[in-house]
Amino acid sequence: MARTFYEVVFEGNYHTIYGLLEGFLLGTGKRMAYYFSKSVNIKRETFSEVIKEWVTLGNRLHHVIIDEEFLSGIKKAVQKQPDVKHFGENYIKSERKIKSATFDFEFKAYAKKFADEIKAVIEQLPDGLTLSDYKPHEEVDRDAKGVELYSPDHEFTFKGTGKIQGGFPEIIEAWKKLDEHPLIHPDSIVIERE
Repeated sequence: MARTFYEVVFEGNYHTIYGLLEGFLLGTGKRMAYYFSKSVNIKRETFSEVIKEWVTLGNRLHHVIIDEEFLSGIKKAVQKQPDVKHFGENYIKSERKIKSATFDFEFKAYAKKFADEIKAVIEQLPDGLTLSDYKPHEEVDRDAKGVELYSPDHEFTFKGTGKIQGGFPEIIEAWKKLDEHPLIHPDSIVIERE
């Protein structure tokens, strides 16, 4: 069963929020997922939002992707506590349900060996994700046989683009897998909210 995730904006010191989330997990003994948007390369909504955060609150607003059970537990725990200096119920500034997430990627290789590696990485996506707009293009130029690596002409070229879409945490797993390969370049993850 697919889990439901939310994008939650917390206001406060990063270490306090991180400590709260980790402490809650330790206290409950459950395995629940959360991700700070900056650490998993999730794109901000707009450029103006980035500027606004930078000018007004700087590093006091933290976008966290968190699963529904975890968010519900945090909210219940915070409601039971008095509003303290470092963290309280009013430090949760917003929460928006995530419908899906997506990222585009591109790749380019000049050897068959690397093309096979790229194909293997792209074909082994986690369950629950879809690959769309996949446009691989393989080209062989027999006239360029023996040309050196830094030449504008290559005997073999494999390049293309694609898009991966799905939910959390699978989309993060796929992004990291593609990013680990030096010839695949994934863009930031874009989330679609309900």
